[in-house]
Amino acid sequence: MIATTPYLRHQVNQVTYTVPKAIVFDMDGTLIDSERLQLQCFMETTRKYGFEAREELYLQCIGATGAVARNILVDAYGPQFPLQEVLSDWRERYEELLASGELRLKEGARPLLETVAAHGLPCALATQTRRVLTERKLRLTRVFDYFDALVTGDDVRTGKPDPEHYVVAAAKLGVSPAVCWALEDSENGVRSALGAGCEVYQIPDLVPVSESVTHLGQTILNSLDEVAEILDAAIAAAKGDR
Repeated sequence: MIATTPYLRHQVNQVTYTVPKAIVFDMDGTLIDSERLQLQCFMETTRKYGFEAREELYLQCIGATGAVARNILVDAYGPQFPLQEVLSDWRERYEELLASGELRLKEGARPLLETVAAHGLPCALATQTRRVLTERKLRLTRVFDYFDALVTGDDVRTGKPDPEHYVVAAAKLGVSPAVCWALEDSENGVRSALGAGCEVYQIPDLVPVSESVTHLGQTILNSLDEVAEILDAAIAAAKGDR
């Protein structure tokens, strides 16, 4: 059943926040510190094939669908770029890093998940990563069991910035997107969550927040620790008003 009760709004440290009915996490760069590993693999692989390793190109791919990312690379390196070979070796190198235990959670991720669970809030994941790899990452970082629902790249027709990920995630949790907090790092993710009607908290990862998205309506924070602080304070304020 879709929740129709509007958010209760409270003043927390002189800022108005809302008490959510559910939390939806992005995965790569928000929950899991995977983008740095991917960047490392990209740099190593492009050099292997004799091309200049251009960090800014990888940063342009963050938050994009696979098709868009592939177009970025071909447009930058030209038609002679051995895209399929690079992608194959890139994936193989990434698998090596995952198998070696290099994958880590983002700062504050586990404490925030524990805070969400302690407050009894349902929790979903909304990622463009395919389901098999998504589940593997969640299990490697030992956070799989915190999530009540997963929305992966296999579960939607369109990728971020389209709002479908967050619409589907909210539906799986049985609530309206309007009563969900969405946690994102990328511009496309922020646009996706805002388009669905979520309250959005952006925690930038490798890519700083650009001027074009600074004032879209999201709250920009430094870490997931700050999300936990706001959540605790907002819920405490709500209880105090009863």
